[in-house]
Amino acid sequence: MSISRASLEEEVYLRGLTGFLVGEKLYEGFKRIAFVTFADRICCSIVAAQIAGYMHRYGYGSGSFKVFFYEEGREDELARQVESFKPDAVSLMMGGEQKMSRVASATREVLKAFSRRGLRVPVIFHVRVFLATKQLSSLLADEEVSSYLGSLPELRVFTADLGAKKFFFNRISLEGGKLALRKFAESDLTEEHVDLLKRSLPPPE
Repeated sequence: MSISRASLEEEVYLRGLTGFLVGEKLYEGFKRIAFVTFADRICCSIVAAQIAGYMHRYGYGSGSFKVFFYEEGREDELARQVESFKPDAVSLMMGGEQKMSRVASATREVLKAFSRRGLRVPVIFHVRVFLATKQLSSLLADEEVSSYLGSLPELRVFTADLGAKKFFFNRISLEGGKLALRKFAESDLTEEHVDLLKRSLPPPE
């Protein structure tokens, strides 16, 4: 899978820890969320954990989530399916077992398909997506994607400060063409969680 210093078992456990905290905080205000992710073990682990974290905070119920798997070349069909779900927000949880270059290209193509479809709902980014796109700079360098992101009602991302043992949950501002993060919530991390995050590495290019 990768040269990560964490084993696959540890990577899955890490996504359970991370996803639970993210699900509790990142989706505040949203009641119907579409997840776009890769059909791999690690991506599926963090998505499932986020659903559990969200329901732990807001209550168990039906119809709040739907998971959509990314397939290269089928982005327009993906956009159609996501739109038909009528989500309050779309969460791009892509990373896991994929190379960062593939995460970046998949994210770009998904957003272009959303733009063509006219899907204008808040978009939420996994921190690995944020890093793979160089803090979204590679997306903003694409005129079509930049215009689309600027038209959306809200963008969010979660980030980590391992020294402070924190996750930060942020709204993304693109005012004046400059990206800024506005923190709206945070979570404390255990020593175990921090250690796993430090040892988790994406696959090599």
